Amino acid sequence: MNSIDINSDLGEFRNEKQLTNELNILNYISSCSIACGGHAGDFNSIKTIIEACKEHSIAIGPHPSYPDKEGFGRRMIDIESKDLENSIRDQINLFLKVADSLSMPVRHVKLHGRLYNEVSKSEVLSSLFINLIDSFKCDLSVIGPAKSLLGQMLEDEGISFIPEAFIDRTYKEDLTLVDRSEEGSVLISVEEQINQARSIVCDEKIMSNNNKILNLKAETLCIHGDSPNSLEVAEALTNMLKKEKIKIQSN
Repeated sequence: MNSIDINSDLGEFRNEKQLTNELNILNYISSCSIACGGHAGDFNSIKTIIEACKEHSIAIGPHPSYPDKEGFGRRMIDIESKDLENSIRDQINLFLKVADSLSMPVRHVKLHGRLYNEVSKSEVLSSLFINLIDSFKCDLSVIGPAKSLLGQMLEDEGISFIPEAFIDRTYKEDLTLVDRSEEGSVLISVEEQINQARSIVCDEKIMSNNNKILNLKAETLCIHGDSPNSLEVAEALTNMLKKEKIKIQSN
């Protein structure tokens, strides 16, 4: 692998300190997905991050979620399919409106949190999401879990799919993420995250939570912008990739 996209989930800031952290992360990534009202974010926060991305030449995309700000989009909620579809559509439309006002092209869409996980393994939800993406006039790629049902269905429909891996999350043997409610689901230390990133990028492999070595080919790696040490991780990741002679660039 000569290059890799590094993405971060941004626009989730709640105060000036968190905003500063997100803006600093832009120095180390090549693309980002921006919260657009489901779990976090509004017109102004989207505008703030897109303007900064424009300055840094960062590829952008909306980051829709279950409409659940209270749970930060990380829990299952009881919602009818039509209501979910309308919510995702509204979130993406808000994002596209802001991007268009700033003459900023939109490259991709990436779901957030529990919705990301549920859609990736459900044929019904994947179909709903794919039909929704297909209805937009802009040509959006989709970032989603590597080796997922969603990825296969997108490719079958001729929609560009960007397989993603997380450097701060542990994986089960079926390559789904260990639920955040379980102990050990999140890699905390910078060293652990960089070691996992190196394994994914250089060897296309990852260690499962039951110590099985699994094949995992990803075209983008995610840094969670709301993690306490996200900026330190972003800098360390950049340094590791430089040593491995791997360029950071968007797809």
